[in-house]
Amino acid sequence: MKKKDEEHKVVLAEMEESFSNARLAYANMMAGEADLKAQIEEMKGHEDEVRAENAALQAKVEDLQATKTWMFSEGAKLLAKNIHNGPEMTAAVAAVNNAMSVVGVNSGLHNGYLHALKKKTPYAEVPMLSHNAVEELNVEIACFDSLAFPVVEDLPKLINEPLSKIKDTLFFASGESSRE
Repeated sequence: MKKKDEEHKVVLAEMEESFSNARLAYANMMAGEADLKAQIEEMKGHEDEVRAENAALQAKVEDLQATKTWMFSEGAKLLAKNIHNGPEMTAAVAAVNNAMSVVGVNSGLHNGYLHALKKKTPYAEVPMLSHNAVEELNVEIACFDSLAFPVVEDLPKLINEPLSKIKDTLFFASGESSRE
């Protein structure tokens, strides 16, 4: 009986050890579950941060798309209009106009003197004399004021094109080669 008691004690000790190992494994599993729950909560916090950052980036992208659309559809036209109506353009056109006027006056005076000296041509037939000069100048001013820039008008068609295509188009319109 002593032998059986000893065998029982050994089996009981093995069972006790097995039970302790199971208890330890269960405790470790429960600790791991707590760690997992903490990690999940931490991830939820990061998820909110990522969602907020994503929303901010999406808003920036939408703003950039709206800016690009406006630049192509309205901004380029406004730029051309501001250049057309700007003081620099006015000064340049005025300088050319003044120079042309001087040339015209000189030519007119020269032809007038020649006519007066020769007395051969009736006044109405004096070369370069135009009774419609003011009306012709007004027509030219109207043409200048309604001047369209095809490259500016075509920009909205390029809105979804990559920057390289836009640059190529603008450089082509200006007669330059593309510079990357």
